[in-house]
Amino acid sequence: MRNHNDEKSALEEAAISIFIDIYNFNQQNDLKVVEKQECPDYILRNIEGDFIGIEVTHLFYDSEEAKMLLGRSDREFHGLESSTHYIKTLNELLKQKEKKIDKYGVVYPVALLVRNASPVYGMSDFLKYKNEIYKPEKYSHIWFVSKDGNNNEWLLKDLLTD
Repeated sequence: MRNHNDEKSALEEAAISIFIDIYNFNQQNDLKVVEKQECPDYILRNIEGDFIGIEVTHLFYDSEEAKMLLGRSDREFHGLESSTHYIKTLNELLKQKEKKIDKYGVVYPVALLVRNASPVYGMSDFLKYKNEIYKPEKYSHIWFVSKDGNNNEWLLKDLLTD
């Protein structure tokens, strides 16, 4: 069994890879990882040579869903889920991450990357509630990556923009 730090690192690497692929494709940019570190999780450089810090996090409906998706639960079914509860969970996560940014002490902008881990809720579910999503303004961007419905491709949205 993997230890927590190895698992966390693998999840972060997958999320940053998804983000960079989509971002570079859509923006015709060449974001690249410069360094993996602790706070923020990644330092990226764009085509102009500017740096940006990326804090990576994953959104699960609750701890039981996380255990099930990560293979740590014997349960086969999660039970009923509500989209309003999931938005509340996202908002709590955003507020928690907002408290961390002041500790970074960096001179470049820092963005938050949230990877939706839910197999039930997709990008369109979150966009329906976009006005109810908390927007921590200390981050330069709140990048949200998620699949949507039967579409097996990742989508990217900056939650700070309309």
